[in-house]
Amino acid sequence: MKLSEQQFVAFDTETTGLWAPSNRLVEIGAVKFCLGGGNRSTFQALINPERPMPAEVIAVHGISDEMVANARKAGEVMPDFLEFCGKDSVLLAHNALFDISFLACELDRNEQKRPENLVLDTVTISRKVFPEVQSYSLLSLAQHFGLSQEQQHRALDDAILVQKIFELAVKKLNNISTISEVTRKFKPIRIADWQQEKVSLPAKFSGITKALENNLRVEISYAGAEQVVSVRVVRPKAIYSLKSRLYINAYCELAGDERTFRLDRIESYRLLG
Repeated sequence: MKLSEQQFVAFDTETTGLWAPSNRLVEIGAVKFCLGGGNRSTFQALINPERPMPAEVIAVHGISDEMVANARKAGEVMPDFLEFCGKDSVLLAHNALFDISFLACELDRNEQKRPENLVLDTVTISRKVFPEVQSYSLLSLAQHFGLSQEQQHRALDDAILVQKIFELAVKKLNNISTISEVTRKFKPIRIADWQQEKVSLPAKFSGITKALENNLRVEISYAGAEQVVSVRVVRPKAIYSLKSRLYINAYCELAGDERTFRLDRIESYRLLG
């Protein structure tokens, strides 16, 4: 298929946290378009995450508990989003692995089939096409190309920025005219391929590994925001790696909900049984 005839869907998500297996979607935004022009359509939906929104997350995207209280749940929204995308579209996302991990987890929770659409990452594309740029964050690229001076961190607004960055990149690919050439060059991924990364804790945290394996409670001294140390009782549920850092997902008795803790900020711990 000619590149000008291919249908693309640039999309973005907003979430309750960083790690998909223990967090939830709160918004999906998308824009469907062809490089050859024609009608452009958009999709936007708030999602009820069925849990309180952490204050630090509200500070980023501004989506409050009140805003999603009457929104549909992910199991209702995801089929509409996939229908909007269609089976033959190529999806675009910035730091795509993050977004598709949330889509995959929400689909799995609701026993819905993962789609086979190819997904291109505009971070990967930008690194190859725009080597002169100092930073490849969405905001930095938007500022560099005069698209926007600020980022709203709302899904549809960010999806439109993803579309515009992709269109700028394609203009520099003068020798590429088909979608197959694009996918060969930029190595797409699929939502269907995403798998949770398995990691192990260092030996000095073997007690936390034991708690995880045996559903035990742990008291931790944790250096949180501004290095303020608090003592919390948690029940570890999973461990994971993100950008070379290790994190523990756990039920926190102080918060009365699941929370994520950076391993390097746990100053000490003891098993409570």
